[in-house]
Amino acid sequence: MKYAEDIPQVTFISGIRSILVFWRAGHVFYSAGQIPIKPSKDQCVIHMQHGNADIKRMGNISHIGNGDEFFFTYMIVPSDFYVKIDADAYCCNESNIAVAGDPMCDELLTAPRNLYDFSKYDKILLWVPTFRQSEEMGYNDSNMETLVPMFKDEEYYELNERLTEYNIHLIVKLHPVQKAPKGTKRHFSHLSVYSHQEFSDTKYDIYTLMAQSDGLIGDYSSASMQYLLLDRPMAFVVPDIEEYGKTRGFVFEHPEDYMGGHIVKTKDEFYQFIDDFANDKDIYREKRHWVCNQIYKYHDANSCKRIVELSGMTLD
Repeated sequence: MKYAEDIPQVTFISGIRSILVFWRAGHVFYSAGQIPIKPSKDQCVIHMQHGNADIKRMGNISHIGNGDEFFFTYMIVPSDFYVKIDADAYCCNESNIAVAGDPMCDELLTAPRNLYDFSKYDKILLWVPTFRQSEEMGYNDSNMETLVPMFKDEEYYELNERLTEYNIHLIVKLHPVQKAPKGTKRHFSHLSVYSHQEFSDTKYDIYTLMAQSDGLIGDYSSASMQYLLLDRPMAFVVPDIEEYGKTRGFVFEHPEDYMGGHIVKTKDEFYQFIDDFANDKDIYREKRHWVCNQIYKYHDANSCKRIVELSGMTLD
């Protein structure tokens, strides 16, 4: 509710009132945290997901198992590849899965490319690790204990020195549900490790920062897939991939086949990526293109338009 005064044409509601408004609404759009009411025949309820190009399993096919989450008319996916996967994951018919793109990619593809002043660095590298443990969500996907995968707190100094050699600024943006303990130095000349709150306080926007970065480090999150559309170097830091597969599970039989960049499981491999990135050695370009074409049917910024039209509304 803290945003309630920011946008005059938007009304913010919460609690029991949200259910009353839902019952009266002809068109409903949500990305997570659905109201668990089956749509009526007079409603069109669209589940857009918060990044819908998944590597890790979601819904009923995950090892977590959230039960029945089929409370929509359509769920949006980025390509035909995901139709059967999400129908199984959310216990619905394939006709309830609509290929329309990813609405969050619209923002990524249209974000300004020079909003932040990074002129003193040669390159900007963004790292967006997903959470491994979450007290808020009540489960663990991996026993990896370091806040930044593979790097202990005391090793940030070494990492910063290596980045300084290439004049690369590495920005690590932790997942919103990943807790960041206080008292550890996490900001250096060429390395910044932001908790979600710190990131917000700095007034960074994640998609604007992604659009302005020269490369991305990811792992199992949809952000790693979304970045494919920018066609820039990537790395996937996945030292816990076997454990993660047993705990959460993957939508692909061979997940590494769909990682369009360096696959990093050791520090030596991490620093090899940094070296290749600094020296413009884009050795996974062709694989990145192949993966992008499998995952995304549309490479434009019109997903929101397609979703609104699917709902039955017209755009003037």
